[in-house]
Amino acid sequence: MSVFSKISKIFTADWSTLFQSTRQLRKDSGRGFVDLILDQARMFRRGGYTWAEYSLYEFDRITDPALRATFGSEYYDNKLLIRSSSTAESQQLFGNKAAFNRRFSKYLNRDHMNLEEDSELDFKEFVSRHPVFFAKIPRGHGGVGVSKIKTDAETDLNQLYRTLVAQGQTVLEEEIHLHEDLLPISPAALCTLRIGTVLQKDGSVEVLYSRLRTSMSDPVVDNVSRGGGYTMISDEGVLLNPCISFKPYRRYVERHPITGTEFVGFKIPDFDRVLDYARELAHVVPEQAYAGWDITVTADGPVVIEGNEIPALYMYQAAQFFPDDVGPRANLERVFGISLPAPKL
Repeated sequence: MSVFSKISKIFTADWSTLFQSTRQLRKDSGRGFVDLILDQARMFRRGGYTWAEYSLYEFDRITDPALRATFGSEYYDNKLLIRSSSTAESQQLFGNKAAFNRRFSKYLNRDHMNLEEDSELDFKEFVSRHPVFFAKIPRGHGGVGVSKIKTDAETDLNQLYRTLVAQGQTVLEEEIHLHEDLLPISPAALCTLRIGTVLQKDGSVEVLYSRLRTSMSDPVVDNVSRGGGYTMISDEGVLLNPCISFKPYRRYVERHPITGTEFVGFKIPDFDRVLDYARELAHVVPEQAYAGWDITVTADGPVVIEGNEIPALYMYQAAQFFPDDVGPRANLERVFGISLPAPKL
């Protein structure tokens, strides 16, 4: 990371959340506030670890530099992984929701349209079929620019059309109805399974990780960056840990705050079909060998919401998923077939 990039991060950092997070780390670890702030800055400067990674990897507790180095970082290691397994063109396709929907249309299993290409009449016909739908900006991450739109006989569709176009929410998608078996752990919003895949040179697909993401209260999105939580899924589709969240601070949630359903031991329906589906998706754009698929499960089977061209490494690496405190750097090197430079921490 260049000196300019490091300096720019100082002015764009979410300082309020950083301070809230650090206060919680102080309570959890017994370390001093200033000590933790300086340590987070040091880990960012030397290893490219964000404040969220510092929290999720429990670096407030894991202080041995050798153990810390077994966890990959977002700004150094993940950039190398992405660069080794994608192209600029494939990243552009995945980064544009309208382009992604066109390319993966046969896998979406839902109606969709693009206001940048379709007419106002097309829009009105779409709404007549789907009075409740989602509107998204073409380029956005972390649930930003996503709205759930509800219409009825009194809705002024002409004004709604103009508003959506003016706001840049030009990607429209039919509402998806969650599998009823998942409602106990996702009553507020659609939950997704983040499946990280790496397409190998021999054409096989390595499933790097499987995680449940669920909203704790947000009625629209399940993004961890919006306060949602995530946890590990076993190969058999069983949740193995409490959900972890880092916004506005790190917390481990054993039961869903709305339903009281315990996360550990919960079984995801049709999980074997989800994994087969993710492997099939991984072959559609082979240039994007590394992708993070957000897939939900409906009564009719798995449905892809989107593919992430820059899947956050922390989805894989939260410390609670590695009880011996040894992170997965060696496995990342094996799966991607590259060597990640050892950070000097």
